[in-house]
Amino acid sequence: MIRLESVTKRYPDGTIAVNSLDLTAPSGQITVFVGPSGCGKTTSLRMINRMIEPTSGRIWLDDRDAASVKPAELRRGIGYVIQHAGLFPHRTVLDNVATVPLLLGQDKKKARARAQELLERVGLDPAFAKRYPAQLSGGQQQRVGVARALAADPPVMLMDEPFSAVDPVVREQLQNEFLRLQGELGKTIVFVTHDIDEAIKLGDKVAVLRVGGTLAQFASPAELLSQPADAFVAGFVGRDRGYRALGFARSGVLPLSDEQAVALGSSIRAARDVAVDGWALVVDGGRRPQGWLAVDGGDRDAALGDITPDLLNLGGTLAGVGGTLREALDAALSSPSGRGVVVDDDGSFAGTVTAAEVLARIEERSAQTRREAVETAGARYAELQRADSGAPVEVGKHAGGGAHAASAAQSADPAT
Repeated sequence: MIRLESVTKRYPDGTIAVNSLDLTAPSGQITVFVGPSGCGKTTSLRMINRMIEPTSGRIWLDDRDAASVKPAELRRGIGYVIQHAGLFPHRTVLDNVATVPLLLGQDKKKARARAQELLERVGLDPAFAKRYPAQLSGGQQQRVGVARALAADPPVMLMDEPFSAVDPVVREQLQNEFLRLQGELGKTIVFVTHDIDEAIKLGDKVAVLRVGGTLAQFASPAELLSQPADAFVAGFVGRDRGYRALGFARSGVLPLSDEQAVALGSSIRAARDVAVDGWALVVDGGRRPQGWLAVDGGDRDAALGDITPDLLNLGGTLAGVGGTLREALDAALSSPSGRGVVVDDDGSFAGTVTAAEVLARIEERSAQTRREAVETAGARYAELQRADSGAPVEVGKHAGGGAHAASAAQSADPAT
């Protein structure tokens, strides 16, 4: 657990970078600092390992005051990952990862064995161990940076926009790999980003900071989306926060259509026979979706021969069975056929679903959320009435109860 108590950073010229910050980053979870430029995200992060000294306030690592520990000793127990990896250019990848264990006095053979293990754990080919940082791509360098931060098995990790310098595809891969690692290791992580989508995807808790270094809201991603604390938070989260909130709503059992698929390498005539509205889904030998084939149903199709990968339309994401409503809706909306592809846990084709069917499920959940919010608001209203009058009040009989409850229901409904 990391606890910040009234932490302030004021520079000699009077500039306040962080202003009386109070929050607790729970053990074994990811806490994300997010906000506009100049809001004190990185300053707050760097005060935790005393790369920047607070002007006032206290920072606790579990029951230990960070100010009572020598900075060098403190930092050896905290993993630190920055935007451009910060690798030593003159050392091999393996020696970069082994740096901290060696500084801590670990045997060189054991340190290198641990480094090799970590490289594989972050998804790097063992052959990269002998390369130098300049011989790696940006995404590969970031993986090495994460491996180096994990090398001494620190209970705490600080990550300062570690994935922002890579392209969107690699960034998503790194985020997914990071979540997988966290699921295995359960570190206490403080993560800085300027990207609200990244914050919502990665964070167990999200701290939204405003310019001047004050805390605007500290909440779970779902609560941040459904109940922003004020206009600043609502504006920063964005107008499409209702759509983002679908990422926390499980889809349940969707009404999947048992669509016929055709195997890669089959004849285009076979695809034409199973096509719906001019589109046939193509799968491999393991029934894993490969893309959509557009057919026009004419004799020209039959003359084209077999289905090859270069003929496929790769547009359309995949949704998992039992995944989120956002995944299901995105799969339907992005599919060239208008039918979203849903896969089982092993990646095999399970069926298709349309946007209309997903939206119907969203409306069902929204109606249920509204009903629950009305009941909660009504019960709360009755409690307030009883507190004011000392007499029991029958819920729903007060003239203002309906409007009050309806307002609470709307604010609590993530789909509104």
